Amino acid sequence: MPSGTWRRSWSSLPAMARALSPDRRCPSMVARCPAAEPSDTHVKGEAAMRDLTNKTAVITGAASGLGLAMARAFCEEGMRVVLADLQGPALAEAERALGAEGFEVLAVAVDVADAASVQRLAQRAVEHFGGVDVLVNNAGIAGDLPRESWQHDLANWRRVLDVNLLGAVHGIHSFVPLLLEQAAGGHIVNTASMGGLMALPYLAPYAAAKSALVALSESLDIELKALGANVGVSVLCPGMVQTGLTQAGRDHAACTAVAPSAPAEAFYRNSQKAAQQATVTAQFVAQQVIEGIRANSFYILTHEGAFDLAKSRWLRLSTHPPEYTESDHEPQYRHQR
Repeated sequence: MPSGTWRRSWSSLPAMARALSPDRRCPSMVARCPAAEPSDTHVKGEAAMRDLTNKTAVITGAASGLGLAMARAFCEEGMRVVLADLQGPALAEAERALGAEGFEVLAVAVDVADAASVQRLAQRAVEHFGGVDVLVNNAGIAGDLPRESWQHDLANWRRVLDVNLLGAVHGIHSFVPLLLEQAAGGHIVNTASMGGLMALPYLAPYAAAKSALVALSESLDIELKALGANVGVSVLCPGMVQTGLTQAGRDHAACTAVAPSAPAEAFYRNSQKAAQQATVTAQFVAQQVIEGIRANSFYILTHEGAFDLAKSRWLRLSTHPPEYTESDHEPQYRHQR
């Protein structure tokens, strides 16, 4: 890329992060975005999921962060929830806390990167609750510290893709056949990221996985509609949320010994600053997910301005070479759960 085509001013990040608060959100990002408004075929079977009472949801990555927030929100809607996560102690505590409040929950240890483990999760959910109505492929990790694409070691690439992308693939393989067999159908939510809709430098494994997850969700949605299936699909693309994804992802493996470049280090410092000032909560995003399921919305965008940022990516198709501005890859959209 020619020098000077990447223009940014990192000093604006804290103010922009503060702007991404629930108080500044639009009433409904899905309703506001023309490309995300449901068509007639989108709302087929909508009535079946308006009432979530006594429905069963399976949530991966449910022991903490956004997954746990969704579990609580679903429980408060009268749903039964299967809490699936790799983290044993945190998972046990989540089950204990929700169970103590009288909610129907079941904790199942699962490694979403292992197809057989996810298949066992599906079997356990059906055995315990008699069926599954909602699947949330939410498990994810941030991976290594920010650095150039070629500096991320192959182990980090594989780890992030295994969890963030293949984890959802395994969920689709194990649960979609179950949902298709049910007359009532069901709904699938894939937790992607704004990083899957816009340029995201220095976190190439994460961005590649989330971009692929958006494409996978689009393919799945078209395929189910072609079958006339009563199974909805949503892809959740949140921006910066107050959660512990960053730490959780980096506790799993040591970072590479390669020192980050000055631009990558600047990105990291400023994104950490933006994360500290993020005001959108996991609880707010969880409520947006519930609204998305009820409306059978495909795109669930949780932050004001998200649609415009995503649109800017496609507008660059008219520039040769594409020109990047600071609004195309703001770090406040880095980590999602």
